[in-house]
Amino acid sequence: MKPALFVIGVAMALSSAPAMADNGQVFDFASQLRAYSSSLPRDDAKQCFNGKFIAGANRSGEKTLYIQAAQGGIYRLQLADGCAALNSAEKVSVRANGSDVVCLGERAEMVAQTATGAKRCQVADVRRLTSGERSALSTATRR
Repeated sequence: MKPALFVIGVAMALSSAPAMADNGQVFDFASQLRAYSSSLPRDDAKQCFNGKFIAGANRSGEKTLYIQAAQGGIYRLQLADGCAALNSAEKVSVRANGSDVVCLGERAEMVAQTATGAKRCQVADVRRLTSGERSALSTATRR
């Protein structure tokens, strides 16, 4: 009889709702939706890319690298210094603050995989190209 009463008591305790804390906080649904909604784009959502998945890369001069993200956006990376490893790179990836997600204006690190190993080059600035800049870039490469 005691085990049955114990099981019933535990079941009742687990099924009851916890007491609501009255600490003056009010749930703001609009803020929650803006912060965590996948249906509403954030202002900077299009300004980030996953630096681990790069569809293509093209160098322009010593300190400029254009990256095409797997999602299709094209980003211009201004390198802090020249990066000789790009001359023999087999694969390129980009990291910022220990993460693969690289966003507008962040300082990042470009990793060039070469036959002799990974070489790191500092990125001073990251910027997504506008549609006009993309078309001007593609026109310049066709010449």
